[in-house]
Amino acid sequence: MSETLLKADALCAGYGDFQALFSIDFEVAKKETVALVGANGAGKSTLFKTIVGLLPVRSGTLSLGGRDITSLPAHRLVGQGLALVPEGRRLFKGLTVEDNLRVALDHGRHVDKGETAWTLERLYDLFPILAERRRQSVEKLSGGQQQMVAIGRALMAQPKLLLCDEISLGLAPKVIGEIYEMIPKIRATGTAIVIVEQDVSLAQRCADRIYCMLEGRITLTGKSSEISREQVTEAYFGVKHAVD
Repeated sequence: MSETLLKADALCAGYGDFQALFSIDFEVAKKETVALVGANGAGKSTLFKTIVGLLPVRSGTLSLGGRDITSLPAHRLVGQGLALVPEGRRLFKGLTVEDNLRVALDHGRHVDKGETAWTLERLYDLFPILAERRRQSVEKLSGGQQQMVAIGRALMAQPKLLLCDEISLGLAPKVIGEIYEMIPKIRATGTAIVIVEQDVSLAQRCADRIYCMLEGRITLTGKSSEISREQVTEAYFGVKHAVD
C-alpha cells in the first residue's frame, strides 16, 4: 500500500453506556478507494461519525496525514481535509442546487499550492445535470440528482478523504450505476474515498480494498481482487453461510 492518509489504531467509541466500536484498526492510503461493508447495525456509520468528529473517541487514536486528529472537533476536521456525504443526503431544503454547493466553500480546506481546487465549473463537468438544475430548489430534484448534490457539496470542501455513507440507498439500479461511474473520476483528482455499501458485489467492483464489519468489529480486510465471496459472506454474517 502507498503512503497512509488516514489511520485508526484500536479505536473504541459508543453512545452513552453502549459501546459500538471495539478496537478498530483501519487505514486508507492516499488516492485509494476503500469499501466498508456489513449488515445494518454493524457499526459502519458509527465509524464514520467517529472519524469525522461527530462522536467522541473513547480510546485509541486517529491520524490524518501523520497528524493526530483524535480530539479535533468536526468543523476543524473539515479544514484538515475530511468530508462526509451523509446517509440520507441532508441537503439544505429551500436552497437551490448552487447554493447548497456554495455552502461548503467557506468551511473547506485551504488548497495547497500545485493542487487543483474543486469549483462549480469542475462539479458541473462531473455532474452535467446539476448545471441544468443549478437554479432549482433541491426538493424538486430526483433522488439521484439530490445524491449528486450531496457528493458535490462534500467535494467543494476540498477533501483529501471523501467518506460516502450509503450513497446507493433508495436509488434505482440505473442511477446507482451513474453515480458509481463518478467514483474513479473523483479518485483520479487525487482524492481518497471510503464507501459504506451493503451491496458486496458493487463494493468489490469499485474498491481497491474491503473492510467488513460485524457487531462493531472488523472481521475481514484485504484486496478486493483477492477476497472471495465466501470469505465476505462468512465475515458479514459471522457464520459459515451457504453460497449459491
